[in-house]
Amino acid sequence: MRGRRPVTEVPDVVGLGAEDACDIVRRAGLVPRGPEGEPEPASGVVVAQAPIATAGAVQGSEVVLWTQLGRGSSADLTPPTPTESALLPA
Repeated sequence: MRGRRPVTEVPDVVGLGAEDACDIVRRAGLVPRGPEGEPEPASGVVVAQAPIATAGAVQGSEVVLWTQLGRGSSADLTPPTPTESALLPA
């Protein structure tokens, strides 16, 4: 019989660089990803995450990170839609 995976606290990585944020998420036993199924972000500053910090998540779950390249960047932030947010593991 297979046991349940442990639950861990989701770290707060908003405001950190993408590389540091991904490292912290991995150390928590979670998997960093970009929005809409993209691979983990490699650059920019994390401006939003889901699930939110301090939420509980099953180890191995994905944490979606939205990044922005910085001040004056033409990159637009696309926050999750309510439907996407509802589908993410808590």
